[in-house]
Amino acid sequence: MIKNTKKITEGAMIVALLGVLFVMDRQSAGLFNFIVAWVVPLPFIVYTAKYGVKDALIPFVASVFLAIILATPVLSVYTVMYGAIGLVYGFGVFKKWQSRHLFFSSVIGTSIIYFVSVILFAAFFGYNIQEDMQIFYQILDNIDTPAGLDVNRVVVSSLVIMYSTSVMLEAYLIHMLSRVLLHRMKIPVKPSKKLETVQFPKVFGWIMLVGLFVYPMAKVLGANDFILTIGFTIYVWIMILLLYQAFVFVIIVQRRFKIKYLVFMIVLGLLLIPTIFIDLLMIVGLLDILSDIRSRIIGVKNHA
Repeated sequence: MIKNTKKITEGAMIVALLGVLFVMDRQSAGLFNFIVAWVVPLPFIVYTAKYGVKDALIPFVASVFLAIILATPVLSVYTVMYGAIGLVYGFGVFKKWQSRHLFFSSVIGTSIIYFVSVILFAAFFGYNIQEDMQIFYQILDNIDTPAGLDVNRVVVSSLVIMYSTSVMLEAYLIHMLSRVLLHRMKIPVKPSKKLETVQFPKVFGWIMLVGLFVYPMAKVLGANDFILTIGFTIYVWIMILLLYQAFVFVIIVQRRFKIKYLVFMIVLGLLLIPTIFIDLLMIVGLLDILSDIRSRIIGVKNHA
């Protein structure tokens, strides 16, 4: 009885606290949308980690209905999406997922949110990819570029890096704030295994390799805009996963051979020459998944 009372009280507190945010957002005409990413998931993460998803659905649904009543339409949708990230992350803590898997769940969640808000329903959320592309075109017009440079590829690569960086930073912010809050609430989080064991299954690597050809084939076949958007999104997600795997490999190599600033130099190259370094890192990521390059070079068990 006491436990149920505590559970209900804590759920009501979550709804009440988010209700204050919703009222502030409505009164400021959406000024507080930018803090939703790191505020809304946190109470659901803690609540789900303590009581499970089934119990957490009650305050989640109540918060969504309250957002629809009190907040702006944009914040209402964000509440659903970021609240869902909180439920999944909290479920992972409840089920004793490794810290690395928790972070990866937040990356997937923020990737889906960016796809929905920046690509699928960009106008509703106030985004415009074409305007972002025009800004990059204007920048390239005002600087000296090498002859024969594929400007379209540079712009697309720059956008991919920009959005990918935003996804990773937002996911990392959610992850770190969650870790701090869970630690303060004395809720244990299972630590990750060694970095050397981080590797996608080989079957998944072949799927990603095939998926890289979806977008180019759709362009060649003259598919409609919707198919092209889906194909481009698949391409971007696979690119992010391969870059992640490549950086894992690079970090392992840096540790194994004690090469200082290797990761820093690659990140710098990625920012300065994105069209070349993206392709190189994607190849490294694929090789790390599909071949035994890791075991041959650094002597650790492949696909551990």
